[in-house]
Amino acid sequence: MNTTLRLGLLLGAVAAAQLAGGHDANAQSLLIDFGTDTTYRGISVVNPDSNGNHWNNIATGVFYTDLIDKSGAATTIDLGFSTPVGTDSYNGPAGDTAAGVAATIGATDIDAAALGDLGNVNAAYDFFAETNARFEIQGLDPAKTYNLSFYGSHKFNPDATTVYSVYTDNTYSTLVASTSLDVYEPGSPWLHNRDTVATLTGVAPQASDILYVQFTGAGGDFGYLNAMQITAVPEPTSALLVASVVGLAVARRRTR
Repeated sequence: MNTTLRLGLLLGAVAAAQLAGGHDANAQSLLIDFGTDTTYRGISVVNPDSNGNHWNNIATGVFYTDLIDKSGAATTIDLGFSTPVGTDSYNGPAGDTAAGVAATIGATDIDAAALGDLGNVNAAYDFFAETNARFEIQGLDPAKTYNLSFYGSHKFNPDATTVYSVYTDNTYSTLVASTSLDVYEPGSPWLHNRDTVATLTGVAPQASDILYVQFTGAGGDFGYLNAMQITAVPEPTSALLVASVVGLAVARRRTR
């Protein structure tokens, strides 16, 4: 049997092991909906969503402990805001929502496929908005890094672009990484963002195993955040199995 065939069989074994292990690949990925049934003109995601994913619905003034991952299992990760932040759905992806959630949720205009896991109507419908809004993601594993994906969408606000940043500690004075996202098409403020996320990759937990996150408008006005995904890198089971496959393949090749 040649090396290529052996490697193919081993990769097949990896896939089978992952399927047998259930949600290992999902266990380190969390979905956050900013806005709930209790926030102003907001709505929660009903779990599980149409893709089988579970969400954390976040309201203001609450510190959330043991967030759930996409499979619905509790994690050690916590989240809470350290600054005031506003909530609404008006001029978000559903446009004018003054008539209320029930009457306007159907107008939510997003490209769910393009947004991936974040492509959920209820999650996209409402948002948090503020200048220099700050929150902490706590209880992270210091042995891992994390990808943070942000979806922001709004119309007619002064700043077309929202900047999402991570800092070293709660003074928010030393920048670790940042990314930007147009919440509407620059020059066409009626065209809200319906299909794009901004992602920070490979961010290590900072002081006290926390990520200190800020979002704000690029020009100093409000920034917007509708939904977010937190994903550990590497996802532990996948990384271990792939490493094992490579090692076995190399060992077999050397002993031929």
